[in-house]
Amino acid sequence: MKLKLSVRELCQIAMLIALSFVLERYLPIISLPDLRITLAFVPMMLCGMLFGPLWGAVAFGVSDILGWPIMGLTPIPLILLSRIVHGFLFGLILYRENLTFWPHAVTNAFITQIICGAGLTTLGLAMFRGVPYLPMLWLRLPQFAILIVLSIVVFPVLVRLRDALLKAGLVHRV
Repeated sequence: MKLKLSVRELCQIAMLIALSFVLERYLPIISLPDLRITLAFVPMMLCGMLFGPLWGAVAFGVSDILGWPIMGLTPIPLILLSRIVHGFLFGLILYRENLTFWPHAVTNAFITQIICGAGLTTLGLAMFRGVPYLPMLWLRLPQFAILIVLSIVVFPVLVRLRDALLKAGLVHRV
């Protein structure tokens, strides 16, 4: 994994960030105050697969930061940290040549949802709202289950997309 990016690679990451932003902010599947289910993780998974943990972390963090002024949101540092860790984990687990359903898809889904969803994001929301952590966790459990299933379902599609992009020369692994 390299630290310097070409203009083309930077533009590809920027497009994935923009797609993630649109899916998160404008096209959510379910959007309630404490429960949000979106497909914003899909472009970030692809970013981690193609560009590795560092750029996955940067991309997911930038996607969250863009939402603050555009959507008029209050920055929550633990949620930003959760997004950065989420992107890093996508790259750490999925940035490899031969991805398999087991362990990569399942490990990715469970680890990211446990560490980022149940851990950092829920803690950030609980602290921000001034409510206890455990009731907030119980409220958000259905979200984690749905996101784990969605992550596992889209995994084979993203692997095929990644392989097709690489084969066509449209994307170069960093």
